[in-house]
Amino acid sequence: MTMEYSEPFDCVVVGGGAAGAAAALGLANAGHRVALIERRPRPVFSDAAPVTRVATLNVASMALLENLGVAEVVLRRRGHPFHRMDVWDANSGAALRFDADEVGVPVLGWTVEHLALEASLWEALENAGVVLLPDTNWRALDWRLDRIDVHLADQRVLGARLLVAADGAESPLRTRSGIAVRRNPYHATAVVATVATRFPHQDTAWQRFDHGSILAFLPLADGRCSIVWSLPDTSAQDVMQLDDDAFAQALRDALGGRLGDIESVSPRAAWPLIGRQAQEYARGRLVLLGDAAHTIHPLAGQGLNLGFADVRELLRVVPGSAAGGPASPSALQTYTRKRRWENEIMLRSMESLRWLFGTSLPVVASARAFGVGQVDRHMVLKRFFAVTALGSRGS
Repeated sequence: MTMEYSEPFDCVVVGGGAAGAAAALGLANAGHRVALIERRPRPVFSDAAPVTRVATLNVASMALLENLGVAEVVLRRRGHPFHRMDVWDANSGAALRFDADEVGVPVLGWTVEHLALEASLWEALENAGVVLLPDTNWRALDWRLDRIDVHLADQRVLGARLLVAADGAESPLRTRSGIAVRRNPYHATAVVATVATRFPHQDTAWQRFDHGSILAFLPLADGRCSIVWSLPDTSAQDVMQLDDDAFAQALRDALGGRLGDIESVSPRAAWPLIGRQAQEYARGRLVLLGDAAHTIHPLAGQGLNLGFADVRELLRVVPGSAAGGPASPSALQTYTRKRRWENEIMLRSMESLRWLFGTSLPVVASARAFGVGQVDRHMVLKRFFAVTALGSRGS
């Protein structure tokens, strides 16, 4: 027997990761009646849990978390600020350093754990009265004039005046809705792990380019680093097969010995890197955000920041759309125009940087070294790039 909620929800969010949970919390705080569907168990953080996936948050993303009332608890859960970024090219000698004091900001960003972020948002969602449905799958959609009915696997039906797809890069909601997506496989794999280094990380994010290899060391609160190592697929397979000692030596060499010997490594994980851009961000009462709308190369650590920028724009347009309800066509068109354009710029920029630092052509390497040197020597240029990366341009 089908069980249906008596009144449609203003908003139903599918996907309880960081972007989806933040959207659900912001919509609830704006007075909307919200339900959140997540196929995984509810995220729960423990200080005893090992560090797993991390993200770098910029100033704009942290401001969103502050507005949602969760920034303080996220930072208490092993969040860590970094004040410098050292980026260099192994082949041309080009190097660039960003320093928070130099560009006039308190910090350049924060390293936070996905689990800590998601658990903190879910706790706030519960306090905000959001209907939380973890361990829940949906099986069908019924598009009606005034709502979309979401049929769950357990026979319940949730009506949604606005349906938010935050269900990941291979978004089933996007696929079921017939929204096309442009894919650009990078033929590269990200290898991630947590490592301890001989020398302290100095609250610095380190990144080294070496042809097809891009290696980042992100500082953690306990003195260790989370590494993201982007490699061609075949090289990544070889790296994943190394024992811990050989992997530690390969990491040390790939960073040019900057932090000394790698003294311990956690279990490794890997995933393929693919750029994606949905052709539409909204269709009828459905709207995409986060990885469901776009994915980019992780070389600048901007993936979650772009998802949070989607959330900010959605929260900006939806509360002011009373004339058409939360799914006002004009509001969703405004959201689409702004976010798809800005995400496209970032997607193309990351692909250009990946090509620029990945090619070994002498003329390109020479131009690369000259350009990076110009940025490093001119504070106006350096500050422009830093402020853009911080997400605080225009604020």
